[in-house]
Amino acid sequence: MHRIIVSCLLVICAGIGLSSYAQQTAPSPVGLQRDTTYRADTAAVVITAAVRIYDLSHVSVCPGSTIFVPFDFDGKFEEKNRFLVQISDVSGRFSTISDSLRHGPARIVLPQNRAGLVAVRVISTHPSVVSTPTRLMVLPLPQAKIETNDGGSIAKIGPGQAATYRVSLTGAAPWSFTISDGTVVTNTLVNPYVTQVSPKETSSYKVTSILNACGSGTSSGELVVQVSQDTLPVIALKAVPKAGFRICTGTPFQINFNATGKYNIGNGFVVQLSDTTGQNFTNISELATESPIMAKTPFSLKAGNYKLRVVSTFPTISSDTVDVNVSAPATATLRRDSLEIPEGGSTNLTVNFGGGGPWFVLLSDGTYQNDIRVTPYTLKVSPNDPTTYKITSAGGYCGVGTFSGTAVVKVKIPPATISTGNLSDKIICSGTEITVPFTTTGRFENANKFIVQIADTSGKWVNLPTVGGLSALRAKISPPFLKDTLTTHQLRVIGTFPFTEGVPTNINVMMQNAASTAVTGGGVIRPGGAARIRVAFKNGLPPWSFVLSDGTTVNGTFINPYQITVNPRTTTEYKVVSLNNTCGTGVINGPSATVTVDTN
Repeated sequence: MHRIIVSCLLVICAGIGLSSYAQQTAPSPVGLQRDTTYRADTAAVVITAAVRIYDLSHVSVCPGSTIFVPFDFDGKFEEKNRFLVQISDVSGRFSTISDSLRHGPARIVLPQNRAGLVAVRVISTHPSVVSTPTRLMVLPLPQAKIETNDGGSIAKIGPGQAATYRVSLTGAAPWSFTISDGTVVTNTLVNPYVTQVSPKETSSYKVTSILNACGSGTSSGELVVQVSQDTLPVIALKAVPKAGFRICTGTPFQINFNATGKYNIGNGFVVQLSDTTGQNFTNISELATESPIMAKTPFSLKAGNYKLRVVSTFPTISSDTVDVNVSAPATATLRRDSLEIPEGGSTNLTVNFGGGGPWFVLLSDGTYQNDIRVTPYTLKVSPNDPTTYKITSAGGYCGVGTFSGTAVVKVKIPPATISTGNLSDKIICSGTEITVPFTTTGRFENANKFIVQIADTSGKWVNLPTVGGLSALRAKISPPFLKDTLTTHQLRVIGTFPFTEGVPTNINVMMQNAASTAVTGGGVIRPGGAARIRVAFKNGLPPWSFVLSDGTTVNGTFINPYQITVNPRTTTEYKVVSLNNTCGTGVINGPSATVTVDTN
């Protein structure tokens, strides 16, 4: 028995540098700004406090070790500020493991109950700032488990025979451990550690101590070696499922057994498999001296139900037989169909399976299904475009198998059409941006653009600047010609990929700056009397705004004609001296009206 005492004091300094003190930065001069008055620009300089922990991801340490954690900081911290180091637990919660510090590096002692990757960070108190965490590898304490080679706890042998066992180890290598029979293993790198014992009588074995570089760990398990005093050899199969074994053709599998009693020198054990009648056994393994034995059926073996046993050579005896179901590798065949669906529709593809199930299948479009227990099996697909389907992967109980077959699904895609919305009841000013609604059928490519067009005098379509999406466009209506102050034009929407001409619609376009007025009314009045005049608008769109020669101003009226009561003191001519409307500035050379004041 020996003891390993491990102490670890680790100083971690990124780039051999320790924590640097924060440096205060003086505010830079503030500039002056002038307008009609003198005013100083008083922008404040904000200094953000920050804490940075050095990278520890390259470091591996033991639980309970003392390490130094370097960090630095900058910005403005209060005089009462302190720094604390925190470490995360398995749930990701942080707890403090250091004293309060004014600067780095921080000396910490790692908890004994932490192992694996942990996060380490530094926080400040005034102000409250949290650094970005760094990772630290904490090596786990060693563990050892003793068991039989097949994972059991009992081994049966005859007098003079040996039992094989293993010690499974965790934690960082190398390991040193002691067995209860006094066996000592020092600094081994082998895991699991396999050895044998040959007790004269039934004995039990435990791992009494386990050590590695991080110190003493824990052990588990107990091995019981039962020594049978009966010299009659007996072979008993172990770990047999209630329904027997299920194996795959050509795939190695392991058989565990106990052999007790006395066997002759040179004895060996072999696994045998019957035919489908349960008779006529043949060897399916190499000769072995102990359990377990690796066996393998030939690839040519037909799937079905068989019997299995273990046989010794000197003397020749056999174990009881056990049922074995042999499964063949899976096969999957996609039925060669040629199907057609409407756009947005779906259809079923058929896959025929063979070999041992349950099966799984993955199609070339990503369609996947597992735990399939019936054959043939249908898969629903809904392609957007004509698609040729293949099987990307398929298999069953024995893993990935062989697969073949293709199926073609055609999609009926209607031709692309565009219908421009009805604009025939609209009157707009030339140069006005309007919304042009439209609808489509069929499919347009990703590179497609919808464009508004207007017809010129020859009927040729001219593109208009267009913005918008799938159901409405905005276009500036600027006809290439205007034969009159109000002209009817044809508009349509087209698609570019594929090129598609939309059904046209009519729209009425008013010429810019074409509005005019006519002032009527007037007459003869006595002094102090009143008269009514009317202002009629033509070739424009409301609202109208105008100014009369007497200074009367009217803004944004929709009334046509517009009537005004006037009370001139002397004979006065009334005419429009300024005119504006939605379509721009109007013409002001229209008729005028005169009100005569009769003083006789």
